[in-house]
Amino acid sequence: MGNAHHRRGRQAPLRHHADADDPVIDVQGHRGARGYLPENTLPAFARALELGVSTLELDVGVTRDGVVVIHHDRGLNPDIARGPDGQWVEHAVPIHALTYAELQRYDVGRLRPGSGYARGFAHQQPLDGTRIPRLADLFQLTESNRTIRFNIEPKMDAAALDETLPAAQFARALISEVRKARLQDRTTVQAFYWPVLKVVEREAPEMPTVYCTEGALSDPERARAAGARIWSPDYQTVSPDKLAAARRWGMKVTVWTVNEPADIGRMLAWSRN
Repeated sequence: MGNAHHRRGRQAPLRHHADADDPVIDVQGHRGARGYLPENTLPAFARALELGVSTLELDVGVTRDGVVVIHHDRGLNPDIARGPDGQWVEHAVPIHALTYAELQRYDVGRLRPGSGYARGFAHQQPLDGTRIPRLADLFQLTESNRTIRFNIEPKMDAAALDETLPAAQFARALISEVRKARLQDRTTVQAFYWPVLKVVEREAPEMPTVYCTEGALSDPERARAAGARIWSPDYQTVSPDKLAAARRWGMKVTVWTVNEPADIGRMLAWSRN
């Protein structure tokens, strides 16, 4: 059990893969190496590889013309995106409302001064001119690395389904890119919006799926009822009793996002008991 994301100045989060031979701790580059470089960009992923992570964690969306791109939010984040005029974006324009060419006009290489992101990642190095990459670009970047894994989240929300492709189309676009790169055996798909996972399970059963939960919804019974084989709750919502229940039902547990050494130690202790 565990997901340790690498973050500058902190212990990195712990995540467990579906393969029973995987280690208890999987050091993941969360959105690349966002503590060092702009999140979910090729430079950030390259830095994560230099740091020696075992998995790259990332989020994807699909543009209006069907291109799978890497971005954490369903829309452009006003805390990191600047338009062609150099001004900060004021509204979260949905990724799906833009073509890939239109998306490339936005600069995501710097944090907006005074924003929550800027306060949280004060040491992030700006790289003006950095663009939102395609998933295919990341696969090309990592082509020579035969062991790196990918933990990919299709960004969908039940409360904002008008801002993305329908689940089936979204999942198929992602599956297509992974298969083109022949990376099915090194890719895990995780999501809080579970219908998209059902499509992956049906159409790409070779790729493990991870059922994410947070807050009051972090209940192993709920994940079990949905058919989860891997359950990923916020580490702050788990307990020894919940972990024991998940084990009884044959589910693997991968908590997110554990950064502090004390929390990592507690999660490891629970995983051994």
